[in-house]
Amino acid sequence: DAIATYERSLITPNSRFDQYIRGNVNAITEEEKLGYKYFKDYGCVACHQGINIGGNMFQKFGLFDDYFKWRGNIEKGDYGRFNATGKEEHRYVFRVPSLRNIAVTSPYLHDGSVKELNKVVMIMAKYQLGTEIPKTKVDAIVAFLKTLTGEYQGKRLVDKK
Repeated sequence: DAIATYERSLITPNSRFDQYIRGNVNAITEEEKLGYKYFKDYGCVACHQGINIGGNMFQKFGLFDDYFKWRGNIEKGDYGRFNATGKEEHRYVFRVPSLRNIAVTSPYLHDGSVKELNKVVMIMAKYQLGTEIPKTKVDAIVAFLKTLTGEYQGKRLVDKK
């Protein structure tokens, strides 16, 4: 709850995607529009939805394959909500993060184990969607995700490379 409250305090409006949604069709490039299409077509929006493009639900990490078995070295932090509730059905369940400012908030995943945005997209595709996404489509999705970077106190946040 504390993390969710903190995240709501980070008001970063006026991303290029926000401008696009408000009707400025030139706010994002054709590649970014294509990435948005892939983001929807692959089903990422099932969990990453709403004004913050996520952050409003919990989901098991590893719906289609066992991420933790693949990664190995399971630690207490990997148990997710189970650590707070003690309920077995909450093991490996985490809050779906908001994708706002995702390009400037690495490292990724619950344990900070992934530094590159393209790698986390591929991991999510395999373990959450049960598919592999071709590199060109991953690149387009990443381009779209970078449009979610907003402004903080009137200044555009800077994307990490």
